[in-house]
Amino acid sequence: MEETVCQRSSVCQSGLGLVRLPEKIRGVLEKLVRDLGQRETVLGVGLFGSWSRGDAVVSSDVDLLVVDKQNRSCEYVERLELGDVLFDLNYVPLKWVLGQVPPQIDQKLFETHVLYDRDWSLTNTKDWMAKAFRKPERVNIRSEAYLVDADVYVSRAASACARGDLQSAVVFASVSLESFLKTLIEVSVLPVSNSHFVRALEESCKKLGLQGVFANFIKVSMLDGVSYREADKKLGLFRVVWSDISSFLKDHALGLDSVHFKVKSKLNYYGKPAFLRGMIARGEAIINSGAYAEACLYVSRTLIDALENYAYLASAAEDTRLDYTALFRSLRGLRETSPRVYEAAVEAFDVRDISRKRAEDTLKLAKETLLHLRRQRRDLVQNLVKAA
Repeated sequence: MEETVCQRSSVCQSGLGLVRLPEKIRGVLEKLVRDLGQRETVLGVGLFGSWSRGDAVVSSDVDLLVVDKQNRSCEYVERLELGDVLFDLNYVPLKWVLGQVPPQIDQKLFETHVLYDRDWSLTNTKDWMAKAFRKPERVNIRSEAYLVDADVYVSRAASACARGDLQSAVVFASVSLESFLKTLIEVSVLPVSNSHFVRALEESCKKLGLQGVFANFIKVSMLDGVSYREADKKLGLFRVVWSDISSFLKDHALGLDSVHFKVKSKLNYYGKPAFLRGMIARGEAIINSGAYAEACLYVSRTLIDALENYAYLASAAEDTRLDYTALFRSLRGLRETSPRVYEAAVEAFDVRDISRKRAEDTLKLAKETLLHLRRQRRDLVQNLVKAA
């Protein structure tokens, strides 16, 4: 066993040698990778994200891709705090690496520096992705996945609007547009990042001559002219929502064990104090950099995912089925939960007084922008990725 651990450690050292990391992070990371390598189910570990790309800041967490041979059907994330360093462990099933790689892990594989690899499966797939990532065929696969997500949310927005849940309609219209706009960032050869989305999209739209698309996104997402005060308020409201969700999770721990694994894993991730600390630190860093629209979007997208999974558990606790289409109406109608969750969410998204005309106009603009880009998608991919 001692010889095996030593061999695994050498893989870790060689991978870390390719990345500039602060000594504080490096020491903790080396120990964590050695510990992960001793788990029977873990076959590979790689560093991806901002520390791998070289654009990390002090508040950035450390993202690890963990190839796991447990028979899971989906990716899930575990948040750890070790020695004041925050880690996100992104577990992916081994079959995703050995078989047909799903597009949602393309960028992670592309960015990965392999730190541990028991059977070379992670290294081999990473090497394949390094060659395939920028090819039009692979970019088109990811773009199609973005389009599917966009269609799901624009459909929810339309249904919510028709049923009178104007708050959900406006929020989902923004989510749908953001989902597909990742394509523009991709074809401009920029990384898709939750904390640099607005900046990357603006740069991409300028490069592609699609400044009008960027203006539409800012309008649909209500990010035009946001101030420091608004961004700071939104981050504070996120803390309020998190506090009540965390309390609910503690009170319904047994119920959490009975829900779908994907929901359970996400709520376990969001419910940890270490998650909130990281979220606040990253949000404050973005705000302090003067990127107020970026900070608002960063909080909004994390909040909507947390709310959807929380509402699923809360509905299950009341023995009802969550209506995802009418999310805000569902949040308002939940009996066992704190009304502060709904109230704070409404304030955070600035959707307290939404007229039908405003909701319909927002949805129309989102649909028109999506249709315009859908028509250009294949040409964008074919013509601009080649020039990268």
